[in-house]
Amino acid sequence: MPDAFDGVPLWILKATVLALGATFGSFANVVIYRLPLGRSIVYPGSACAKCETPIKWFDNIPVISYMLLLGKCRVCKDPISIRYPLIELSGAVLSLACLLLAINVGFEVADLAGLAVLWAFFFAFCFLLLVITFIDLEHWWIPPSLVLPGIAIGLLTNILLGDLTRVSWLDALIGMVAGALPIWLIRVLYFKIRGHEGMGLGDVFLMAMVGAMLGYVALPFVLLAASIQGLIVAIPLSLKKKISDPPWEPEEGHEHQETMGKTAVPFGPFIALGALQWLFFGDAIAALLFQF
Repeated sequence: MPDAFDGVPLWILKATVLALGATFGSFANVVIYRLPLGRSIVYPGSACAKCETPIKWFDNIPVISYMLLLGKCRVCKDPISIRYPLIELSGAVLSLACLLLAINVGFEVADLAGLAVLWAFFFAFCFLLLVITFIDLEHWWIPPSLVLPGIAIGLLTNILLGDLTRVSWLDALIGMVAGALPIWLIRVLYFKIRGHEGMGLGDVFLMAMVGAMLGYVALPFVLLAASIQGLIVAIPLSLKKKISDPPWEPEEGHEHQETMGKTAVPFGPFIALGALQWLFFGDAIAALLFQF
């Protein structure tokens, strides 16, 4: 791994992308909170959810401000959810991971600009997955305004940088279709068998986005990993015999049914997790699978 790019030391690049990732993580918090409410993600500025006091810039520094304020609003002392700094930290970690991935796959890119482009494409994908995960966890909804640009980013990345990402434009196009099709079929079959929705339409578009970015080769692992990890979470909850019904609105002619002993969990976060696992560890995963 080079120690510098265009004379800029690697440690400075790492520090920069960490700061950028935390900043985008802070913005992710805004999107996660406001987008499901139909509010602008640009205006007005951030404010306390309880007392609605505008947050000063020095109280809005990612992670640091949370620690300095001891997790409470400066004015009303209402507790600030730990989710906010955790998402900011997640953004920072993903940003650094994307830089290391960009250096690894783009080792032939000698200039800083080329490295920055690679990082930007990878991090845009991760940022969308981060936002989608937390919106789906809270609202059981994957906004089209996130997944459709994500599909475009995946296709554009592989059209422009296919030699580096090792995913050709054709692989990405096939991946987009092949990602959406099985989830759509599962969704239709589940309704035919059970008579109610078992999966949201957003999951279909999310798998299309993953296929467009990672190519069709990644899809079997992503779908399998998402299913297994989803079951690991769902089974213990089911044993508690909770009644759960997905909060999305059913399509016309489709009605939900409450089921004792079965707990519905959003599938989007597990798709996102499987996609991140393949993005960062795909070579190691493929090498392991090919041994069998």
